[in-house]
Amino acid sequence: MAPFGPWAGLPPEILLLISDGFGLPLESYCRVRGVCTAWRAALPPPITSLITVAIPPDAPPRHLIPDMPCAFHPAERPVQLSALFVPAGRSFHLATLPRRGQCVGSSNGWLAVYTRLPEIFLLNPLAGGKQIPLPPLRNDRKPVPKVVFAPNPTPADYVAVAICDLRRIGYTKARDTKWMFIDLAMEEKDQLADLAYDIDAGKVYCVTVHGDVHVLHVPRRQRRRPVVEPLQVERAGLPFDPTAVYAPPYDRASKFTGTKRVFFFGGSLYQVWRNTTSAVSWMIPGGSRFTMAKDDVFVLKYDPGRVRANCVYWIDEWSRNEPMVFDMATGTSTLHLSAARALNPSCRPVCWYLLNGKITSIADSGRKRHTSGEDCGQVFKRQKAHYS
Repeated sequence: MAPFGPWAGLPPEILLLISDGFGLPLESYCRVRGVCTAWRAALPPPITSLITVAIPPDAPPRHLIPDMPCAFHPAERPVQLSALFVPAGRSFHLATLPRRGQCVGSSNGWLAVYTRLPEIFLLNPLAGGKQIPLPPLRNDRKPVPKVVFAPNPTPADYVAVAICDLRRIGYTKARDTKWMFIDLAMEEKDQLADLAYDIDAGKVYCVTVHGDVHVLHVPRRQRRRPVVEPLQVERAGLPFDPTAVYAPPYDRASKFTGTKRVFFFGGSLYQVWRNTTSAVSWMIPGGSRFTMAKDDVFVLKYDPGRVRANCVYWIDEWSRNEPMVFDMATGTSTLHLSAARALNPSCRPVCWYLLNGKITSIADSGRKRHTSGEDCGQVFKRQKAHYS
């Protein structure tokens, strides 16, 4: 008898009909896909999903039923959480959250749930509803719109960061009994909008409504306090200035786009801005006018100022010795903003000093050795480095 008998030969359309007809939860659907190669090929993977909350169709607005007891109000009912599988257009039931429960974050199949008790826990719907309780977040019952956390958490090993107030974030890790609160320095009318966890670098990026970005460095040791600094370290202690961070027209757009999100893709940091108010226009350098319609969306990629390919780096001696970059593809020269901002007014740039990824140095024994860029300091001290 074949390992799976005739079941492996079921027509794909029958498998899809069965999986849709039974309304399998996501955990069961994933198990069905793991039965055999044929079933795995017939049932698409449940990726590209949106977390959705079921809204009762008979839920009237609360202001229409002022005498209804709070415990019986639809908002007080258990929350049905589902994952909408976008390519297939179907939903998978994930979990039933407690009353007033909110999903405020997700990572690698795990969800962060906030219940306003105040209670926050991490939930894995694919592991039988496994939960990891976090310390109570006592912040005067203020809402917690976003929680990010390290992937694959366990009760003995987790790190979580939350937006706790307009300008405050909370940090906690395994074996902590409470959250550590950190106030971020920002403009009076500015406030936090979103968080993104950089898993590889151990950093959490915090973006504000005005487009300012702060970086929380997750401690690598248990008892160390996390450090928060501006994304552009050279601007530490200075007020946020969009014109010094974003090129036109985005320096002005940062003030008019009320919704901002931050995320990682392919190892790069991105921001998504959306104009949620009304159409607006303004003049930009060169004499032209830039128009931003309502609901316009901008996606910006963070450029840390690394050396770009197919470019010539030069010093403009005819214009205050400014550091410049000539792009061979576009045939234009622009000011290297990061280098210009980092320059001390009392210093004058002479030339660019670009290092290769690998440096060949002459060791004390007279033999060549290869070192990575992180070892440059040791090579420079010997003053015997040359490039290969």
